[in-house]
Amino acid sequence: MRHHVGHVWFRQALIMGSAFSFVFCTDTKELSSISGISMSPSRQNSHHSLHSTMALPKTSYSVLSAFCTEENISQCIAYINQVHYKGMSLESKSGNLSTVPVLNLLYEVLQLQRRAQRALHELETQQLMNGSDLEHLQHSNCRLKDQLEHTRRENSGLHEGERQLQLKIKTLHNCLKSEKEEVQKLQSIISSRASQYNHDTKRKERECTKLKERLNQLLVDKRDKKLSIEISNYVGRSDGKRGLWKTGKMEARHEGEMYRALLSDYETRQRSLMMENSELKKVLQHMKKDMIAILSPKKPCVQPEPADDSLEQAGSEGEEETGDCSRESLEQSCERAREQLTKSIRLQWRKLKSHVERLDSQASLVACQEREGDEMMSRKEHEDEMQRMRLDLQQCKEFIHMQQQLLQQQLSSPCDEETAALLNDCYTLEEKERLKEEWRLFSEQKRNFERERKNFTEAAIRLGHERKAFEEDRAAWLKTQFSNMTPFVDRKRPALSEPHSALAVSESRLTPHHCYAIHHVQKKGLKCKFHNMK
Repeated sequence: MRHHVGHVWFRQALIMGSAFSFVFCTDTKELSSISGISMSPSRQNSHHSLHSTMALPKTSYSVLSAFCTEENISQCIAYINQVHYKGMSLESKSGNLSTVPVLNLLYEVLQLQRRAQRALHELETQQLMNGSDLEHLQHSNCRLKDQLEHTRRENSGLHEGERQLQLKIKTLHNCLKSEKEEVQKLQSIISSRASQYNHDTKRKERECTKLKERLNQLLVDKRDKKLSIEISNYVGRSDGKRGLWKTGKMEARHEGEMYRALLSDYETRQRSLMMENSELKKVLQHMKKDMIAILSPKKPCVQPEPADDSLEQAGSEGEEETGDCSRESLEQSCERAREQLTKSIRLQWRKLKSHVERLDSQASLVACQEREGDEMMSRKEHEDEMQRMRLDLQQCKEFIHMQQQLLQQQLSSPCDEETAALLNDCYTLEEKERLKEEWRLFSEQKRNFERERKNFTEAAIRLGHERKAFEEDRAAWLKTQFSNMTPFVDRKRPALSEPHSALAVSESRLTPHHCYAIHHVQKKGLKCKFHNMK
């Protein structure tokens, strides 16, 4: 814009220069009175502050004619030099009349320059304002773009959250539906089991009444029978030979063999009892030693200094008295510990026995329930199969009857070749449809069989893992139970605490009787687990 304004001003300056040349050519004598023009330094400083418009007003001629006349030439020159164009110095050498138009034209040029500079200043101000507005609009546009992107991201996040909530709602609906189906199945199972239980109770009552009647009948029949000797549960010889006559010698020999067998049994039993008794004595002796070591008073023995014989005799008597007292207290503590040991062993054994009996009862109850459920399911399946077979039989009968009717109609009414071909096509089409349906049912049954086999394999693998984990847990539980069976676990505690807390017995010191009890309990636990698995 500044370049354009400068170009316009340059064109105006050229126009004014041509005007000056025209005036100078008309009258050179009048122009000789005007001195040369020189640029002062103050003009260079004030050059950027002068602005004016480029267009001439319509009344410029009247203003120019009114600005300079032949009377005020000197005043106009002084005004131009002092106020309007301080950088120029104009001097009049002659007072001719040709100086007036020159001054008027110069004044007009100066006015045009001021207007052009003022317009340039206004245009620059407008350009700065437009630039600031443009920058503000750009910043606003960037901010609005950021806000739009942020809102889009928020919208996408909200859509994603809504989608996740919809999926969660669907999963919850599916879970609710499955739970409802499970509840319905359980209710149906409970009702079927209740009906089965009622049926079983009625059947048991009928069997009980029949047994009572049979018992009464047997009692009545026994009364009616004659008194006679009957051989019951006769057992013949293994070699098939006839038995010998019962004489005194044979009876004595048989009696001697019986006595020898009884003696051998008693001897073996006595040996086993003696071995067990010796092992129990060893364990008891070891426990006595441990109790003696734990319950013995640990008092420092203060030996007096050697003095005369009387002091030594008194000290020996005091030691004997203290030894007797400690021995008596030790025997009392051993008796007390023995009683506590027997009580604790009996209590632990009763607890273990009750726990095993409870496990056996639970296992038997679960087995009975499973057996009843299997019988109920098998009976229900049998009834369903019978109903389905009845329906199939009825359909087959209807189909056979319909075929007979059609055959009779066909035999009674003669038909042409086209009708016969059409009937054959219908028969073949029906046969094809039936074969397709049977093939579809066969493929579906095959898929079901494969799925059931896969489920059975997975269940067998899972059952093996569960059985292994149960055996490990059972062994750990039995180990902890038998390690905590006696109150002698805290053997390393101080002797001043409770007497039974100081007794301990290690697992390595268990007798064969205890090992046999452990093995028996493990076998019972495995049997219970096997029943539960079934």
